[in-house]
Amino acid sequence: MFKRDYLSLGVLLQTVADFQIDRTFPGSNGFNISNFRLALYGELDQRFGYFLQTNFASSPAILDARMYYRFSPQFAVDAGQFKAPFSYEFLTSAASIDFVNRSQVVTALAPGRQIGIQLRTANAAQTVGFNLGAFNGNGTRPNGNDSDNLLYAARLYGHRAAERSDGTQTVLDVGVNAAFSNDELSTFGSGFVTGFAGDRAILGADARVRHGRYLLSGEIIYAALDPNVGAERDPWGLHATVGYMFTDKIQGLVRWDGFEPDNGAGRSDWIILGFNVWPTVVTEFQVNYIVDTDNAAPDHHQLLINFQFGF
Repeated sequence: MFKRDYLSLGVLLQTVADFQIDRTFPGSNGFNISNFRLALYGELDQRFGYFLQTNFASSPAILDARMYYRFSPQFAVDAGQFKAPFSYEFLTSAASIDFVNRSQVVTALAPGRQIGIQLRTANAAQTVGFNLGAFNGNGTRPNGNDSDNLLYAARLYGHRAAERSDGTQTVLDVGVNAAFSNDELSTFGSGFVTGFAGDRAILGADARVRHGRYLLSGEIIYAALDPNVGAERDPWGLHATVGYMFTDKIQGLVRWDGFEPDNGAGRSDWIILGFNVWPTVVTEFQVNYIVDTDNAAPDHHQLLINFQFGF
């Protein structure tokens, strides 16, 4: 009822419970609305399309404001505000990620949403594709560029699906990404770096394979930050996940999530146990149990529970 080629409606509501006996993670014990999103999207005549998304639980509320033109069955060009092409996990929607939150390194180093333009492959059936974009490099605020320089980002990816005679499916996704910018006053990584002026280079690779009920995925990202004032930094991190679908609606996951910020604070390594349940096609229930290996006492463990409705 809400899906037409020219106008489709999407909704995402996520309520997260966050508990820790002796608080060491950021935040406080309690509940929060992590996402309350409304999306409008569609494709019009002459192969023009749009994607608009807002989040009433954040500021600024505008997440995506993108229009595109599909100038052939294989290629399209986007303009506006949208996710820069970097990292499989970051490009996966908040409604579909494996855990309640994205990994430490993706949150810290992925370029995030940007204002700009990109050329991309547009055929979902393609086994090899790419995204190539140029952006302001300031994220979504301010609405403009802080200098005459741009952020350039590119992603090359491959997709392969096969099915055995017994019906077991195997799906493989691999990708490599790179981004570079010369910044004047940029904040990125949800506050990981603020007011950055200098050269920023980011490299990353990811892989994800589903074989029957099994899931194996991983990603590594490295950044070289060369500020105009101060010492150079080389933050990097990785995450690796193993999962198993017990039934069509119940999944168990284990993740190693490591991040080296290279800022004197020391490396952070987490073990995350995940449990996902899909009671209906539009609801999901996620439980994450997080152990910081540097603060492994039971009263430092964190429990996250996500109640989700989305379509």
